[in-house]
Amino acid sequence: MTQAFQSPGFAALAADRAVETRLVEERWQAVAWDLGTGRRRVVTDRPEGVHLSEIEPDGEAIWWFDADSAGEGRWWREPFAGGAGGTGSTGGAALHGVPPGRAYGVAFDRTGALAAVAVGVDGASHCYVGPPAGEARLVGSAPGYLSLADLSPDGRLLALGGRPDGDDSAVLWPTDTRPDAQHDTPVDGPLRLAGNRRLRLWPIEFNPLAVHEPELLLVAEEDERYTVATWRASTGLRRHPGLSFDSQISAGWYQGPRGVLIQHERAGRSRLLLAELDPPTGQEATRVQTRLQTHVQAQSHVQAHAQTRVQEISTPGGTIHDLSCAPDGTLHCVWSRESTPPRPLVLRPGTAEAHHPAPDGGDTSRTRRWTPRPYGRIHSFVSTPAGPGPWPTLFLVHGGPATHDRDSYDPRVNALVDRGYAVVRTNYRGSTGYGTRWQHEYGHRVGLAQIEDLAAVRAELVADGTALADRTGLCGFSWGGYLALLAMGAQPELWSLGMAAQPIADYPATYRTTTPALRELDRQLFGGTPDEVPERYRAADPRTYVHQVRSPVLLVASRTDERCPPDQVARYAADLRRLAVPHELLWVDGGHYSRRTADHRSVLAAMVRFAEHAWPPPLPPPPRGDRPGVPAESMEGGEHP
Repeated sequence: MTQAFQSPGFAALAADRAVETRLVEERWQAVAWDLGTGRRRVVTDRPEGVHLSEIEPDGEAIWWFDADSAGEGRWWREPFAGGAGGTGSTGGAALHGVPPGRAYGVAFDRTGALAAVAVGVDGASHCYVGPPAGEARLVGSAPGYLSLADLSPDGRLLALGGRPDGDDSAVLWPTDTRPDAQHDTPVDGPLRLAGNRRLRLWPIEFNPLAVHEPELLLVAEEDERYTVATWRASTGLRRHPGLSFDSQISAGWYQGPRGVLIQHERAGRSRLLLAELDPPTGQEATRVQTRLQTHVQAQSHVQAHAQTRVQEISTPGGTIHDLSCAPDGTLHCVWSRESTPPRPLVLRPGTAEAHHPAPDGGDTSRTRRWTPRPYGRIHSFVSTPAGPGPWPTLFLVHGGPATHDRDSYDPRVNALVDRGYAVVRTNYRGSTGYGTRWQHEYGHRVGLAQIEDLAAVRAELVADGTALADRTGLCGFSWGGYLALLAMGAQPELWSLGMAAQPIADYPATYRTTTPALRELDRQLFGGTPDEVPERYRAADPRTYVHQVRSPVLLVASRTDERCPPDQVARYAADLRRLAVPHELLWVDGGHYSRRTADHRSVLAAMVRFAEHAWPPPLPPPPRGDRPGVPAESMEGGEHP
């Protein structure tokens, strides 16, 4: 059993019980972890693996989502210790009467007596509640995509999130509208907190200690800032300006009635902050205000506010991929940086203990590069073999688009560098981690703005002797694969190789057949549907430019891909065949994102083989003795767009 894929999920009322997702015989499975004894028990044995698992607040049972290759399935439940009621492979139904569908969220009330799930079925979102292992009751349905953020501690209110800038950015949905004098939740029907282009909202979770009047934690994007916010029925939405940041944050309640833990992402690196929302008093106020002033002087991009006390938690440079909090306040992270594979990191806020891992050694040169443009600076991570360049260069284009490449370990980078390629990871416009303007303000020029950024970085790397002008190519997965195909046709003079796995190859066709959540994202990106703004989709469609492609193209697709369906990839391959463009179409199992690590390794191996065939030896050799041979590392994961 290898390291955890995600940080543990802890039972709030049973300090010695947790669930993990771990790699077991090359498949991710749910694992029950007894912290008292250190014993771990593999709960699932699913052929395709398991990516979603939860534990009930009292620690009595583990939940996991058993999905097929199309992403549809059901929640199952097994006692934490195993035995009666569970088989270790299928278990029993977590909630009876819930139809199979896409997992849109799961939550529990304070004690675990009531559970809630949201599932996507036939283009709509459906919310159910019921006692674990009992009969579920449909609370309500809504068209499109709504994700379940949380269930209030008293079990009477659901928080769901839709489009951040839409009318349903945060929806408060009562689980039972019948009057009850013993409760103080003044919500008679669904209440919608509407966002817009200037205000985007993300509901996070309810305060676990606010039992009588639920208090919801949110993140608000407004005035080019990301701000912690709270909502109560009696006060409405309240922003906390002392916790306002210039780039993306995530947040969660942390111990005590008003504590909040914040993870701030900026320029590819993570940092953690603890904040107290209410003002302290007396001597404590003086001490806290002194600490706050010192902190703000050191971190000028955090705004000070008299009613907010802030403490930065010491973390090593790099990326925190996942984070959870144990009942005792200990923070469990999955952390990495470019030279260090993911590993667990345990932090104890408020103590002097801070053991940070040292970076692993390596034979590659890694640089952070900024490419100036009139609209801002493009940030890239560039990894090169040892010795002088120029090198054949592959742009490893991230998916999303609402994500970003980070100072984090990527085994694909190491494998390609070891084969003699320079590897570039560019955070083009639309990427997160660089502020609201960088993410949103490129008009509706979907794809075109992004490949302009890739071209600008390429030009700089060719000019400074890093990249070979006639051997620069693109390699991408999902939306990154889409950008690779778009650039191969729209900029044929720049790119001599394109490799796209699970891509969008025909944008209008993909929109009509993809998932409801991705259709919602596309409407946001383009400002409408293909019928409403056809010219925007046409300008962004790789098939619009396929007749201009002149360099080799590798297409990797799955016949069970629900996000980037196979038929549109097959049509693009047929276009290349008709135009006599050198290409290969590789069909793989596993849907859009396989849960088997062997599948990721095989795709990477196919890409290396294809690149070496397209760019045959001899490659420019390094100076004698300058670059020792290094065995290629195995591929243990892939980008999850």
